[in-house]
Amino acid sequence: MEIRRQYLGHFQFIVRKQFYRKHLVGTVSSQSSTGPNQPQARMKYPPPPSREICHKWLRDHCRLGHLCRFVHGDLDYGSPAPTPPGLRRPDPPPPEPIFPITVHDHTKVRIGSGFEIHEVTTSVETPWIVLSNIPARMKTNTIAQLLSPFGSVLDLRFPGTPTKDVMTVKARFSSHAEALQASATLDGSMVLKTRISARVPVNSRSGAVSIQDCTVRIQWEAPQKVAYGGYPTLIRAEEAIAAAKTLCGDYHVSAFIHVGLPSIGNVTVKFVHLPPSADEKDLERFGRPEDVMWERPNYPALSPAVDGIRRMLHNLGNLLELDIHPPPYSNGLIRAWATFSSSSAARSAAWALHGRKPVFTGKTRIFVRHVQVLSYHLPLDAYQKDAALIDALRVTAFRNGCAMAVAVRRLPATVLVRLSAEGTKPLGWLKAEFEMISRGEILRSDGVAVWDYFFTRPDGGTYLRSVAGNEPAVRIEVDAVRRLLKLFGPPPRRAALRTILLRKLTELKAQRVRVIRVSGRVVSAFITTQLARLCSKFGAENIHVDIWESTVTFRGDDALYDAGVDAVHQAQQSLLAQPRYRRNIVECPVCFNEVVSPITTRCGHTWCRACLAQYLLAAIENRRFPLTCLGDEAKCTEHIPLTAARDVLQPSEFNSVVEASISSYVHAHAKELHYCPSPDCLQIYRTGPKGTVVQCPACLLRICSHCHAEAHDGFACPEQDGGDRLFKEWAASHDVKNCPGCAIPIERDEGCNHVTCIQCQTHICWVCLQTFPKGEGIYGHMRAEHGGIHPQD
Repeated sequence: MEIRRQYLGHFQFIVRKQFYRKHLVGTVSSQSSTGPNQPQARMKYPPPPSREICHKWLRDHCRLGHLCRFVHGDLDYGSPAPTPPGLRRPDPPPPEPIFPITVHDHTKVRIGSGFEIHEVTTSVETPWIVLSNIPARMKTNTIAQLLSPFGSVLDLRFPGTPTKDVMTVKARFSSHAEALQASATLDGSMVLKTRISARVPVNSRSGAVSIQDCTVRIQWEAPQKVAYGGYPTLIRAEEAIAAAKTLCGDYHVSAFIHVGLPSIGNVTVKFVHLPPSADEKDLERFGRPEDVMWERPNYPALSPAVDGIRRMLHNLGNLLELDIHPPPYSNGLIRAWATFSSSSAARSAAWALHGRKPVFTGKTRIFVRHVQVLSYHLPLDAYQKDAALIDALRVTAFRNGCAMAVAVRRLPATVLVRLSAEGTKPLGWLKAEFEMISRGEILRSDGVAVWDYFFTRPDGGTYLRSVAGNEPAVRIEVDAVRRLLKLFGPPPRRAALRTILLRKLTELKAQRVRVIRVSGRVVSAFITTQLARLCSKFGAENIHVDIWESTVTFRGDDALYDAGVDAVHQAQQSLLAQPRYRRNIVECPVCFNEVVSPITTRCGHTWCRACLAQYLLAAIENRRFPLTCLGDEAKCTEHIPLTAARDVLQPSEFNSVVEASISSYVHAHAKELHYCPSPDCLQIYRTGPKGTVVQCPACLLRICSHCHAEAHDGFACPEQDGGDRLFKEWAASHDVKNCPGCAIPIERDEGCNHVTCIQCQTHICWVCLQTFPKGEGIYGHMRAEHGGIHPQD
């Protein structure tokens, strides 16, 4: 890591040196013009083949004068020779296409060469809205007329066969803004004497899913009874307990050793969650007990209980639907979901019914919770592939208590998976875990994907198979193209395997590191003749070459180090390491040495692959986009192609540069784009008018897009005048001004009046706050309008 920091630091020094050389050359050239003491025009020479400045001339070491193939700043060059007839300059290559990329699972960007962001589609933007509680008698043209004031309706989707008095309709507008306005206006409005609900759906990895907070989850005991069976031996009793782990009608029966009264036989087994109609014949398959004793059922039948629950809900008002989960019944509980016309009605119902002990449930307690629900409709084949993992998630959610639940219901053509939780935080966890079932969990450390080429080698594959053998419920997938490890399986088992793999990665990073220092020309020969062979045998991540410090670093055991020493000796003996005097060499625009492992960009400039990679990686910290070529003494304005960037960067590094570019773009458009206020959430949303609420698709936080805080339904945005007033008082006494580009406060400590905003990269005259694209003309403006470039001038 220390070597890498030195490498980047030296690289940043080289880039700064490019800037000073650029201005140094301009100064020398301006002094070469004819002046009063020079009445005769200076001789003009033919332009050299290369447009780049001679670096030896900059160091006063070049004596070739106008014969040099590079530019000398103290010479005057004439116009280039005319192009011979019939020979024309080749056409420039066509512009690189703009690529669509999805980041953080939900945000879509269109990115071009130089990592320039052309368009951002935030994670909450969708042209669809979901209309619930629509009267089933409404026709298509009536619904279209209802939506027409908000924009163009491109699509309307109805349920196949509505069986209730109300239905759910999906409508697609031409833009997200239209959908947002329709949702805000129609939600809670009255249509044909019915109060409807309108929502913008939440994006997920599997597409848009509907989220509801107008639902209560109801649980109560199923009608059941308890039996006690006597067995002569403990072995017979254990066999009966094992046999009881099957369905008895619609019930999952549980059994365990019972100590105390009643005592039947030598060993007593207690059977719970039996159907109320169960008798001795049903217990015969559980090891044929010698004697049986029964408790009375808690209540005789389910139908009266369901009717009673429905009657209680109807008496509260605003009930839209009651959905009873079908059998089999787990843990002796009946589960149901009641949907109301509004969130407030659902909360009132939960408050009124929770904990009651009605007669029709045998005076057993009912549990009613106001929950938020996410519903997924999965194709049958997709569900069957992941059924075991979905069931494991259901068990995990149940063990975490009543705060969350997973319910699965088979429909004729699809499978409905309903996730419910009391609050957005547990629901967001359930959503992430459910979507990981099909996509897998990427192995990360501190939020960053981790990888080592060890996992692509045969010994790495053997290691992964041995680790996975200890956790048969978890599958490990190696994505060598994207440099990722993915884990599939239940959350607890994944967590155990994650710990083992992260420990292995720590061991790999802790391997012995040894450095060999050689001359610069030997480094070039080593890269050209030996590096590829060593990387293919020992892994590229274990060998690092620093061309500026002239070092080769090896991370690994003695076998790698011995092979590296032999490779360095062979590089020293090669012809490439011998001194040569060539004039027609290609120099890298970063290190100014002969190009090693060349890569040529679209503008024709050739770089060392390592130099180009480090230039791109330095942008992660610098955040100055778009990235342009450093050729022609950093005067080239051509953007670095993304194809070249993909060629020299690893996928994780490429993604890091993309994320840095997006972050820079968001900061440069601070009035329009914002990050989700949840800690560590990287989703983006757009500023909206007052009263506009958006929901983050990752953490499910509802956000007021006007004041950028958590949604405060029914209340005005919090006032912030107190803090603003104090800040304005401080800014007035500290020479602080607002950037004319992004409005962020800027404080100038020292230096000239040319200020560059670190957030939006706007070039500003500090005196009058006039802006200058790319800084062109700002110094002339300051001299002409303000008498100089410094405050004291």
